[in-house]
Amino acid sequence: MRHATPAHALIALFMLVLLGCSSSNEPDNQTEDSAHSSPADAEVTEPGVQFAAVARAFQAQADAAGQAMQTACQPLGTSVQAFLDNPEPGLQGDAHSAWHACYENWQAFSLFHQVAFNPAAQEALDRSRRLINVRPFLPGYIDALPEYPYSGLVHETGMVLTLDNLFEQHQLMDLESPALGFPVIETLLWQTDRDTYWLTSGEDEDLTITRRHQYLTLATDHLLQQLEQARLRWAGQVGFTGLPEPAQQRIVLTSLEHQIRRDLFDLTFVADAPQEPDWHHPSLVAGQGKRHLQARLKGLETLLVSPDDGVSALASWLERRGGPVTGETLGDQLAVVLQALDALPENVPAGDPDAETWQQAVAAVTGLADQISLLRASLATQDPQ
Repeated sequence: MRHATPAHALIALFMLVLLGCSSSNEPDNQTEDSAHSSPADAEVTEPGVQFAAVARAFQAQADAAGQAMQTACQPLGTSVQAFLDNPEPGLQGDAHSAWHACYENWQAFSLFHQVAFNPAAQEALDRSRRLINVRPFLPGYIDALPEYPYSGLVHETGMVLTLDNLFEQHQLMDLESPALGFPVIETLLWQTDRDTYWLTSGEDEDLTITRRHQYLTLATDHLLQQLEQARLRWAGQVGFTGLPEPAQQRIVLTSLEHQIRRDLFDLTFVADAPQEPDWHHPSLVAGQGKRHLQARLKGLETLLVSPDDGVSALASWLERRGGPVTGETLGDQLAVVLQALDALPENVPAGDPDAETWQQAVAAVTGLADQISLLRASLATQDPQ
């Protein structure tokens, strides 16, 4: 038996000190940019199916989608303010167009705002998503409806309109009752009767008109701040690219499943959605539903396209990984979905779409969601979320 010498003990002590020093430099595991990962995330990926190229492509697409969203959303604040300064139909139409452009680009970016880099930050990220967009929602929680002319937070004159108060009111009654985000701006901006909703006249109604102006300004400013924070989460290439490959794989595949199954299929493509469009429409008050549904597919569509007309990183990884889902099967199913959506009316699921055309779209989206779920299922024993 070989005995330890004092020199051996000294070396062992030195190595323990080094390990202790390195662990003290780990980032706080409660922050979103932390490289914290689950034990499963630390497993070594097989050399033949490394995920690094897909992770780089995902990061690059997040950056590009974030920049596009920032560019598209910048005019929203100025167009809203221009309308409030002079509530004319033409300026209100400009604000409508700006809302649609910003919302469409948020839908395209939302794939990258599904899963936190650090599982401990997931609750905060989910809160951020709900502050940006809530679907379905109840417009009557925000402002007047024709049948309920005094409903909504606009008419709660006992509540001062501040961000803190709106935070407290956000989804206070139920999940469909937002006080901030895209639904609020949508509901307020599409109040089109100028005399009733926007022009003061020295009458008692001026109080609620003034509150509507204040509310729209607060909600727009807050939304733009939230969108910028979502974009900056990917800026600098620190949080995501610093993770081990298994953690990156978990984030990418979970994000895809949430986007396709939860935010596309579960929300809109159920069989009876045309009979209850209020609960399944992506832009209930503003309309143009198809445009915003198509935008939710942009992230996956871009990941499957190679920038140099070759094989994309995702398709290459799927081929090397093996299994029933390949780059070809996923790309073919996505093409079927895009074709099925294109055949639908512009404001789907409203407008009573043809029953057969609708069912074809439901079947197409179901097939795509099932393929994504097959990929995600491979992480079921690893995913801590």
